[in-house]
Amino acid sequence: MNIEKWNEICFYLFENIKSDISESDFEQNVIQALRVLDWKEFLGDIQIRPSFQIGASNRIMPDFVINSTEKKKLFVIEIKQPSLPLNTNFQQQLFSYMRQLKLQYGILIGQVIQIFYDGDLTDHDDPVLLETIEFNTDNLRGEKFVELFSKEDFQLYRLKEYTLNSLKKLNRKADQKKLQQKIISSEFQSQVSELIKQNFLNQFDAELIDNVLNEISISITLKNKTKPVANKVQDLIKERTQSISTRDKTKYIINNRDRRLAKNRFVLEVVKLSLLQQPRDFNSLKNLFKDELQGSTGVINKLESVLIKYANKGNKRHFIGDNEILTSSDKVQFVVSTEWGRDNIKNIVDLARELGFEITEV
Repeated sequence: MNIEKWNEICFYLFENIKSDISESDFEQNVIQALRVLDWKEFLGDIQIRPSFQIGASNRIMPDFVINSTEKKKLFVIEIKQPSLPLNTNFQQQLFSYMRQLKLQYGILIGQVIQIFYDGDLTDHDDPVLLETIEFNTDNLRGEKFVELFSKEDFQLYRLKEYTLNSLKKLNRKADQKKLQQKIISSEFQSQVSELIKQNFLNQFDAELIDNVLNEISISITLKNKTKPVANKVQDLIKERTQSISTRDKTKYIINNRDRRLAKNRFVLEVVKLSLLQQPRDFNSLKNLFKDELQGSTGVINKLESVLIKYANKGNKRHFIGDNEILTSSDKVQFVVSTEWGRDNIKNIVDLARELGFEITEV
């Protein structure tokens, strides 16, 4: 039944359209495809280009929002002309709607169907592409799409299971590399010697086997991927550096106060004190606490943008408690990043000293 529904969706969204179909005409085909999944506009299941108030003066208008029987928003759909390849700009537009509407799932429909997830099951800042489904008849991925997103069978727990399985597949390459490293490690190679010994104990005595093993060398390497000695040394240095970094427990004292601050609390306090020392507008603060001092997140960001960007995340990666939200001289509320480690904290220590603060590391 689901495969038949998928084949009908392929008919509406691929087989029965002109190559130069406009986005507005394509929208009607998408509505027909949604009807195949039993979502109906007259029941309030489908909102077509709804307008939502965002903040005091902004509005957003996604192409479709799908609602439950109780009129709770379930997921958002953005469509593009099938003649246009789906690109990052289209994806970012969908991501914006997902965050503004606080929806974990979004679907992009054009030349293909793309399913995106944004939530705590992944640490990525941006929504993650779970699946790209081409419009091929009898497509098993398409059959799964119908199963997950049809009105009759729609359940968030099923989507969660699907998401976890998809993320597991995406992480398979990383898991493969990790397993390779374990297999070629010296620790595992010593285990191989023990396995060889156990295999021959029913034929030879243990002393004889040990003597033989002591006279041979066992080496496991990746096929055609042997590294030059210099690269191996660099890898060992990097591994050692990372190991030290994870164990770093340095605390920071500002101006000989009694408080010993962890890295992220230290940064928050430096920003607070700098505001007391010299009030600045938000742009000046961004120029002082430059994004590159932290890295990917930035040292400080506007509260509004953080709440939107991490709308579907439990961890907002910033201090957002009532007594942690700061205000610039031009009345912009902003927050400080919590993402600090050995590699980037030195940037703030150096900046704090340039600002005249006495910093003690303990």
